[in-house]
Amino acid sequence: MTSEGKTQHHPNLKFSHFGFAVHDIEFMRDFYTRVLDFTVTDRGHVEGMDLIFLSRDPDDHHQVVLASGKPQGIPAHPHNPQFGSVINQISFKVSSLEELRKIHEIFLAENVASIFPANHGIAWSIYAHDPEGNNLEFFVDTDWYFPQPFLVPIDFTMTDAEIRAATEKFSREQEGFEPYGEWRKRFANRMNVYRAYA
Repeated sequence: MTSEGKTQHHPNLKFSHFGFAVHDIEFMRDFYTRVLDFTVTDRGHVEGMDLIFLSRDPDDHHQVVLASGKPQGIPAHPHNPQFGSVINQISFKVSSLEELRKIHEIFLAENVASIFPANHGIAWSIYAHDPEGNNLEFFVDTDWYFPQPFLVPIDFTMTDAEIRAATEKFSREQEGFEPYGEWRKRFANRMNVYRAYA
């Protein structure tokens, strides 16, 4: 065992996909395919459940699985209505701040609920709810790290260059600041991951 209680040898794991229960599977399919541009790759019925498999990558048969049967009456999150009471958030990585801005524009046009643009310093995010109130996050990493959690709103009236400059400025002012690449190298060693960061 290492000093953190990890054994020396583990299979390599990479997060792949998630599934969750829904009330109205066709309403949810419409949102994920029309608004978020997922493709239905399969659908079927098993053990009383309807299932819809969705993906945005042909290398992954499914990245999201919608399953019927979500119980009624699940209470809201007791501390923050943005977060789900069962699933805190479902997060999707995007390629750039420009793409994040496009998502924001799409959500405004679609009247998506609970849109909240957020700057974590280490990432720029947009939080929003899907039609059944699941909290979705769309994010792009920045080049800077400091200890989390941290959140201030993003002002999309600013240009991408202005957002980037403001983020770098306040990130460098935080205790524990370092370039994100340095943080990744340190944690790659802790996680016994050497492929990209050795």
